[in-house]
Amino acid sequence: MRYASVQYSILYSEFIDSSKTFYPSYGYPLDYEWKSTTATNGWTQGFFPGVLWNIVEYNATRQFLQHATDVTMPTAPFANNTGTHDVGFVIMSGFGNAYRLLKFPEYLDVIVTAAHSLATRYSSIVRCIRSWNSPTGFLVIIDNMMNLELLFEASNQTKNQTLYDIAWQHANRTMYEHFRSDNSTYHVVKYNETDGSVIQKYTAQGYADWSTWARGQSWAVHGFTIAYRYTKYEPFLDKAIGAANYVLTHLPSSTDLITYWDYDAPHNSTLAYQPRDTSAAAIFASALVELSQYAPTSDLKNQFLTNAKAIVDQLSTPTYMIYGNKDYKLPALLTNGTMGPYPKSPYDVSLAYGDYYLTQAVVRLAKL
Repeated sequence: MRYASVQYSILYSEFIDSSKTFYPSYGYPLDYEWKSTTATNGWTQGFFPGVLWNIVEYNATRQFLQHATDVTMPTAPFANNTGTHDVGFVIMSGFGNAYRLLKFPEYLDVIVTAAHSLATRYSSIVRCIRSWNSPTGFLVIIDNMMNLELLFEASNQTKNQTLYDIAWQHANRTMYEHFRSDNSTYHVVKYNETDGSVIQKYTAQGYADWSTWARGQSWAVHGFTIAYRYTKYEPFLDKAIGAANYVLTHLPSSTDLITYWDYDAPHNSTLAYQPRDTSAAAIFASALVELSQYAPTSDLKNQFLTNAKAIVDQLSTPTYMIYGNKDYKLPALLTNGTMGPYPKSPYDVSLAYGDYYLTQAVVRLAKL
């Protein structure tokens, strides 16, 4: 976390120099600068303020409280965006953490506005929130489970039953449609928006339609853990545990805990390079810490916590960190992230969400 403070102080300076328009998205470790977005474009801009709030929660200083506030506030207009499901990612990483820590009512106002924006994408016929806009069907991706926190939190704070019901219905339909019998996940489910039937199950960022995209599996673990946090509905907990056990039994080895970008990509082949995805590992580690607190037995709790700590420890080595690599110039934490699908999209890069969920995992472990 000390290293995160150093690296993200550099990024904060770039943010100020850019007239508060610079939000890091992904970057190549050998470069000096991230590929960036703005406060109201894309889906990754919430993770920059999110890392800063994680730093504040770990060791609050007046300086970093100011940094976190400065970087969060420009993202507020995104709460009015009804054109994407990612409003949950953006607003909860920044304003969600800010409200949780400070309880300022103006932060809650942004969260509630964003929740109502997200709710406009719900279909009572499909019983899900639309993820991607498409003229050929109603598309729902497993990532969307993470956006339910926005609805649950807004409902919890305002006693709005409709927001709760929308989130619950989405999680419940996802539980039945996105999972295979072994608790691995499909990335995308296309529904018929006229009658709610399933048209197709496939991948957009994984290796194949039948394979398990690593980050999608981590989203599933994290998302259903969050859903259980708010609902205490046992099937959501069972699904989170099942998805987590799938990951734990499909890691490269008992000592190599950083997954490849897809669990079914042929990474043992000598003919083709397959990249890791440190963001998938960081998301999973953070989810495991929270999930351990809901585990029905002490053995399972200890298993989840032990693995979460081991993954964080492995991510924190020079193999996967900017720190300790003299050739790396990027002001970031993790390397070896993969957007997917490989090789069409950037790989072996730093990802804003990788840094965010790694620091979240560290904060969660420190609070135990």
